[in-house]
Order: sequence, then C-alpha cells, then structure tokens
Amino acid sequence: MTVPVVLDSAGRRRSPATLPGFHAGRVPRNKGLLYPADPPTVEQIIRVMRHASENLHGFRLRAMIVMLWRGGLRIQEALALSEYDLDPRRGSVLVRSGKVAAGARSEWTRGVGRISSPGS
Repeated sequence: MTVPVVLDSAGRRRSPATLPGFHAGRVPRNKGLLYPADPPTVEQIIRVMRHASENLHGFRLRAMIVMLWRGGLRIQEALALSEYDLDPRRGSVLVRSGKVAAGARSEWTRGVGRISSPGS
C-alpha cells in the first residue's frame, strides 16, 4: 500500500495516520479494555479547596468544586448555572440542562446533596 505524501499548510509532511481511512479495518488497541473510575478522595478535594485564594475567584472556585463533587454535576452543567438557578428558600439548585434529568433539582440538606426529578 503506497501512501501519498501530503503536506500541511506550512509545507511539512503530514503523518499518514491523519488521512481518512488509514485505520479502516483495524481493531483499536484499547478495544475491550475497561478503565475504572478513579475519583479523588475527600482529603484530596479538601486540600485543593484550601489552596484556593481568599478573593472572589477563590470563592468561585470553591463553589464550583462543591457543585461538581457534592452535586454530581458535570463541568458543563455547573458552568451553565446562573444566579437565578439558586433557591435559598428551599436550599436547592435547579439544573436546567444536562444528562441528569430535564429540570432536575439538586437539594442540599446538612451537607448531603441529592438530586430529585421535577415531579418529586
């Protein structure tokens, strides 16, 4: 099989692996391998939170870590939150978009977060 020489915009040779169909018919090297989740420990998360500065950015970073860790949110879900999604009366956060559930509400009670569906 002869692979044509392809040049990028700067005139350098491109790898043949970047061409369409180069890997066609080959089995991926990682097929069938399982990579178990390796979440950080509580001590590691607290250590990271303690290194955040004592200004507005540090407070925001700590809030993001808490939402990701305790709320079980994905990064995009946490970044999409706004001030209007907070309900201080109920102690909850409304997650409007994401994979959890459409309109799921993450409620906070004494340090224990739980996610409830819109109907519950």
